[in-house]
Amino acid sequence: MPSVGDQLRTAREEKGKSLEDIGGELKIRADHVNALEEGDFDKFDAPVFVRGFVRSYCRVLHLDSAPLVVQLNQELGGTEAMAGDPSLSAGKKGFVDRLTLFLTRVNWSIWLPLIVLILIASIVWAVVEAQESKRKQLESGNWIQNLPTPVYESPRGMLELRLETPTAPVKATNTNTSTATP
Repeated sequence: MPSVGDQLRTAREEKGKSLEDIGGELKIRADHVNALEEGDFDKFDAPVFVRGFVRSYCRVLHLDSAPLVVQLNQELGGTEAMAGDPSLSAGKKGFVDRLTLFLTRVNWSIWLPLIVLILIASIVWAVVEAQESKRKQLESGNWIQNLPTPVYESPRGMLELRLETPTAPVKATNTNTSTATP
């Protein structure tokens, strides 16, 4: 009886499809499709991936996947790397693996609203503090002394007119007084 890979290759060739065509439809690289056809299952991390790819491969070629998966399980038992469960050795675990594991264990229905609430409270506090600081600065009157002295330089060729600022406030004369004659 031909192997699962041989049966898949024969069906693919009968349909006139290339390795790249199948890889594009399955969304996997062509060398992985070739590994499936060659029976080189060690290229895959776990048997579950091999089974999934074979099922998808059968679906693309319109084949019944049940007998092929049964035969595949027998073939997978014969390979050393696929016989047992995939190991998660300490050498393979990195920072990203630990972080991902931690984030999957977090109860987001509690933490996400709490994080959003803290974020909103922080923004409100920052805005209130900024407004309070501005209000205190305006009330103290020191902001006028802190302003830079304005410097205006007239463009070349313009006449300059210097105006003196009055030292005492000028009282406005009321010119709109009505004189009523009886």
